[in-house]
Amino acid sequence: MAVTGDRRIPEAAAAFATLAIIASAGKDGRLAAADRALFEAVRAHRSKAKTRAARIVSTFGEPVVVFPALIVGTGIARKAGWRRASMSCLVVVAGAAARRRLSQVIARQRPPAEAWLDVPEGYSLPSKHTTLAALAAGACMRGLGAHGKPSKAAPLLAASCVGASRVYLGVHWPADVVAGWLFAEGWLRLIDPE
Repeated sequence: MAVTGDRRIPEAAAAFATLAIIASAGKDGRLAAADRALFEAVRAHRSKAKTRAARIVSTFGEPVVVFPALIVGTGIARKAGWRRASMSCLVVVAGAAARRRLSQVIARQRPPAEAWLDVPEGYSLPSKHTTLAALAAGACMRGLGAHGKPSKAAPLLAASCVGASRVYLGVHWPADVVAGWLFAEGWLRLIDPE
């Protein structure tokens, strides 16, 4: 079942409000301390095999992977109608641009460079890779006409896997990943074509 029009706006607002709370608590306080502690716990358990796996999973949030996959998904989804298929691409492209601007406004710094196992770009919150993976998964599910649990589970699964890889690679705080997923969820609810 699609999110009804009367629930879309409150659900999007809740996601964005939670993101705002995370962004405002990112520097000081208990949330920031928990963020740093979890980051260090992940960093303490690195291995060569885990690093290789994290790099592979991380590519699923790279624009050079997301956008071609989205185009292929749109081609498949066009059987459900061109409007729905093209909306999937627009949702991700517009969401990526909005996320980038938001990250510039928040301007949260990344973890220390000595922790990096990858070379990031831009600011830390919300995570670009997490956001793109969740947006693409959600938009593809909607483009294919999926509703209910599958359409909600796909963005969460994509965000969890890709986001965890970014924390493991040392380029994001855990809160950045949660914020990326919340941004994608809010955006998908707000822009849902149903």
